[in-house]
Amino acid sequence: MQVNFNRNISSSLVRKITKYPNTYNLINLGSKLYFKKSSRSFKLWLNFLFTQLKESGRKKKPVVWANIYAPSELLYSLNLVPIYPELISGVLASLGLSGYFIETAESNFYSTDLCSFYRVTAGLAIKDYLPKPDLIISTSQLCDGSAKFFHNLSKHFGCEHYLIDTSYYDNKDTEHYVADQLKKISSQICNSLEYKLDPKLINLSFNLSNQAREYIIRINELRRSTPSPLSGWDAMAYVLYMFFSSLGTKSGLEFYQTLFQEIESKVSQKAEVSGQEKHRILWLHQVRPYYKNKIMQDLKNNGAVISFEEVSKVYWRALDPKKPWERLAQKINSNFGAGPVERRIEVIYELVEKYKIDGVIHFSQRGCRQSCGGAYIIKDFLKQKGVPMLILDGDGADINNYSAGQTRTRIEAFLEMLS
Repeated sequence: MQVNFNRNISSSLVRKITKYPNTYNLINLGSKLYFKKSSRSFKLWLNFLFTQLKESGRKKKPVVWANIYAPSELLYSLNLVPIYPELISGVLASLGLSGYFIETAESNFYSTDLCSFYRVTAGLAIKDYLPKPDLIISTSQLCDGSAKFFHNLSKHFGCEHYLIDTSYYDNKDTEHYVADQLKKISSQICNSLEYKLDPKLINLSFNLSNQAREYIIRINELRRSTPSPLSGWDAMAYVLYMFFSSLGTKSGLEFYQTLFQEIESKVSQKAEVSGQEKHRILWLHQVRPYYKNKIMQDLKNNGAVISFEEVSKVYWRALDPKKPWERLAQKINSNFGAGPVERRIEVIYELVEKYKIDGVIHFSQRGCRQSCGGAYIIKDFLKQKGVPMLILDGDGADINNYSAGQTRTRIEAFLEMLS
């Protein structure tokens, strides 16, 4: 009884600390001191992360919880403060804290079959460690479990859930279908929050996103260089966080301007990011393991570098603020990870050729059935093209599903085959 009492007191204290806005000012200051030797782009990400959490705690604007494929430009155009719990789950995993929230979720009847990122999110919601959302927005892509999970969250918090039902195919009819939903959802949100949609805010958000998009394209062009100027391991960490959450903000534009300058400098100096580069690897899937692991070291020891990752591909056209719903619908529908697997295969092979890839690693994250289901089809296609591919089973947030020895053996055997 005493143990449970102390645990409840500790949990209550942590909850108050994490929801107090000034907490993040202190954490941000401490992080800047701790990471003072890190790149400026990394520090900009830290500042963006803690500013978002601080603003959501202040509650001066409505707080929205969203999945990563709910376009951030929509949320900023609606003058909302977004929280992307899937991204925060990755951050917690990198800090070694995901296990606590996964255990919390599982002890509250969340199945181990559920994606570990969602189990972390469920634990955060149960413990009430993040500001309560005023509303939740999610899309039905790419995750099959996303719609039901975020709907369940809305019941937990007692708030409205707005689901953007995406289409399997990308054509004019499906663009109109999604655009109509976006227009209706935006109107409903404005009515419920009792304010009008501001065209100036849409214009600002879209223009900032378009400028950042141009820098991402330029960065991706620089990444064709040999040796690789940016490790995909970093690109799927703090860079990926900004890719999903910052487009449409001044902070996002500043981040990508800075990252471009850093990579441009590395290219001119021919600086190697991971020792001697023998093998250029393309990483498939949206995530990598974020807890402490030796995968990156295993690759480095064998002269392999993740030169690019499919999630960093810019697949959408520039946004037009005069046609906001149609252009956002186009961005959503043109995601090559959704729909027929042939569309994804076409992009993957394009990346293989563009980045002079020697081998492909598909990280089959447990719970991501929509992506893993096509892995062997992709492997068969690449085999016909003479491109070796390793299907690496694993987990992005739950360290209990990671075996260091087994993973190292499979990576070494794969890279030996490349040699």
